[in-house]
Amino acid sequence: MQWTGLNELREKYLSFFESKGHLRLGSFPLVPKDDNSLLLINSGMAPMKKWFLGQEEPPRHRVTTCQKCIRTPDIERVGITARHGTYFEMLGNFSFQDYFKREATAWAWEFLTKVLEIPADLLYISVYEEDDEAWDIWVNEVGIDPSHMVRFGKEDNFWEHGSGPCGPCSEIYFDRGPEHGCGKPDCKVGCDCDRYMEVWNLVFSQFDSDGKGNYTRLEKPNIDTGMGLERLACVMQGVGNLFEVDTVQAILHHVERISGKTYGQDEKTDISIRVITDHIRSTTFMVSDGILPSNEGRGYVLRRLLRRAARHGRMLGINRPFLTELVDTVIHENKAGYPELEEHADYIKKVISTEEERFYKTIDQGMAILSGLIDSIEKAALEGKKKILSGLDAFKLNDTFGFPLDLTKEIAAEAGVLVDEENFRIEMKKQKEKARKDRLSRDISGWAADIFGELDAAPTTFTGYDTLTEEATVLALSDEEGLKDAVSTDDGAKEGILVVLDHTPFYAEMGGQVADQGTLTSGDTSLKVLDVKKTPKGYFVHTCVLESGMIQVGQTVTAAVNKGRRRAIARNHTSAHLLQQALRDVLGNHVHQAGSYEDDERVRFDFTHFSAMTPEEIALVEHIVNQKIFAAMDVTVRNLPLAEAKKMGAMALFGEKYGEIVRVVDIEGYSTEFCGGTHVKNTAQLGCFKILSESSVAAGVRRIEGTTGMGVLRLLDERTEMLHQVADALKVNSVHDLPLRAVTIAGELKSTQRELEAAKAALAANKIDGLFENAQDVEGIKIMAAYFSGTGSDTLRSMCDKIRDKAPNTVAALVGASDGKITLAVSCGKNAQERGLKAGALVKAIAAVAGGNGGGKPDFAMAGIKDATKVDEALAAVAGIVRSALNG
Repeated sequence: MQWTGLNELREKYLSFFESKGHLRLGSFPLVPKDDNSLLLINSGMAPMKKWFLGQEEPPRHRVTTCQKCIRTPDIERVGITARHGTYFEMLGNFSFQDYFKREATAWAWEFLTKVLEIPADLLYISVYEEDDEAWDIWVNEVGIDPSHMVRFGKEDNFWEHGSGPCGPCSEIYFDRGPEHGCGKPDCKVGCDCDRYMEVWNLVFSQFDSDGKGNYTRLEKPNIDTGMGLERLACVMQGVGNLFEVDTVQAILHHVERISGKTYGQDEKTDISIRVITDHIRSTTFMVSDGILPSNEGRGYVLRRLLRRAARHGRMLGINRPFLTELVDTVIHENKAGYPELEEHADYIKKVISTEEERFYKTIDQGMAILSGLIDSIEKAALEGKKKILSGLDAFKLNDTFGFPLDLTKEIAAEAGVLVDEENFRIEMKKQKEKARKDRLSRDISGWAADIFGELDAAPTTFTGYDTLTEEATVLALSDEEGLKDAVSTDDGAKEGILVVLDHTPFYAEMGGQVADQGTLTSGDTSLKVLDVKKTPKGYFVHTCVLESGMIQVGQTVTAAVNKGRRRAIARNHTSAHLLQQALRDVLGNHVHQAGSYEDDERVRFDFTHFSAMTPEEIALVEHIVNQKIFAAMDVTVRNLPLAEAKKMGAMALFGEKYGEIVRVVDIEGYSTEFCGGTHVKNTAQLGCFKILSESSVAAGVRRIEGTTGMGVLRLLDERTEMLHQVADALKVNSVHDLPLRAVTIAGELKSTQRELEAAKAALAANKIDGLFENAQDVEGIKIMAAYFSGTGSDTLRSMCDKIRDKAPNTVAALVGASDGKITLAVSCGKNAQERGLKAGALVKAIAAVAGGNGGGKPDFAMAGIKDATKVDEALAAVAGIVRSALNG
């Protein structure tokens, strides 16, 4: 048993199972594909559920992986103990109806004792109490000493999750030695102490559960095993926890260097160092898989982890953004197993630095809000109230500003304020329940192609890359007659017919590209194809309208795609490829696709960027795309081995899992991408490209919408028509005369505006004279309070300025209404200010009467009024408010 690095252990494991006939697959992305039941991949088998359930055919019936995983239920415990972490890697070997218990146990034992040379006397085995078969295999075939065998009940050694495949499991434990134990005479496997560490779990999926306690034996069972790579590294490196494992420890040491702190000297400091070390591992991998910080779902998990790490940095005395410095170490330690980290390095650091800088701003805002709440609580305490911060306020601080409860409690405690934790947890529970319902809603609303899940036929063959017309046989319909679920339209057609064909030229909606449309015909039978989707098992389901005749299983039909529409879609899809590279040329290599949509009218391209594009940048991107179109560049499509495609520099989508053979779309080396969509043969076929808009989609994600070909011509026609309409409205004979006419009208408007302002000034002067005549005297201060309809804030300000400058002993409170807004303006003359009157304080008090709020300087202030029905009441209160202020 020799010290072995984590990266070497990963390779040894995968190579070992390759030698046993397993297909080695790379880690699936952390974002689950076609599985709304999971927020993030949290186990080795999670991405393969459809293979276990028989919903999809696996690439091979023996598979081995090292799967990156994120688990966050115990996030508050991460750092407090050295056991908890959010990111880990799970080694696994899987059998889909191939080998079973004998092979799984023998190979597990061989790997541990022969390959890693772990002494057999340090390993213990547990089995399900009723699984005599597993016990017999371990003892009589593998040769385990019965004293190293234990039986456990269903809670410990039987894996099931609701209905579906399930079965007993067998766990392998490593004895770390009595120095890690509890010291009790009966200390053994299953004890709560740290002596016996579970290393590997072998799940024997041999039953089908109905979820009600009834189990049917599967004819062809499966094997699902999982071994935590970090746990195995702890064993092979002789360390106590994951923070001491070589690759993780390197990150921890980097945190020490940045903070100037030493791990192991102070428990509070150790907690912060562990939090940062764990969270930067998780967030680096999450961002690399295309997850962006947001306020919901997996984006919220990422934001929470990043903000928690940044906060603990502050607690260590790091008063600057620092997390991106750690990213380089995370990448260096993990690039052997995950080379994509290095490919995405600039992008990862940009996302993390942007979020950390944003947090530095919000945490200061949160601190200010918390300080204000504590001040209010302390004032209320003077009146005998308890010094408690409400659970709702604590929750808002947590939800809005990323303030964990422990930080709020710590700051509040310094002022002797308690936090209502019970109601805080109630609010948290409400939020989690809402998130759960949202996920459930998404599950229920998903498109149910399972109606064709049990077809006894080969998947549909897609021929649409090479032809737009295909003779095909109907494999299945939405019901036996093809009419049962259909809905009759006014012209007698039948809607809602679902048709599965053995061959099809129709592209199914995927990868952002919409489905083809067209017809299915056979003699008198005619169906209009409106939409096409592909089921997990590979069947293309055509949603049709039956316009005439009948359709039945086994019938031969001619499937014909609408050529004009397909070509328009292809033009827009190819433009998306050109657009992505042009954006990278102009903005930088941090630009990656974050989503796309292509139909026959437009292209919508979402991309990672962290500020709005300037008009110059937009114009340059558009110019580059059109240059490539006019250069008449060939577009070639090839199916290549994944490694060869990557060597070419082909760009992959974030978080996408690719097979060994990939389809590569290459535009003469300028743009090379993995893509399954349809494209033109040459860029000249696009005709022209025009950007329609550039906007924000989410934090760090921008969106460009554009069009090509006939879409550009339609746009030109629309804008030409618009120019003619404007010319008619402005009474010019030609659109070429519009610029001169616009300059003339602008001059006339400016002149009219000056005349209007002069008239307003004269009117204001007359109004001011009237105000002085009707002013109310309050202890030597002249009060002028009045309402003026059709008067905006600028005019109110001008009137207040003139009153203040003309009479130092005045307070003016003027309300105006204009464009649906009601504004209150207050001014205080020089002498009034010397007597303690301040416009800012007065405007707040007056506006509050009508449900408004505002503020300003001592000489002038403004406020908005919400309740128009209380304007008179507010003005009537002015004298009393001034009197109180004079005597207060």
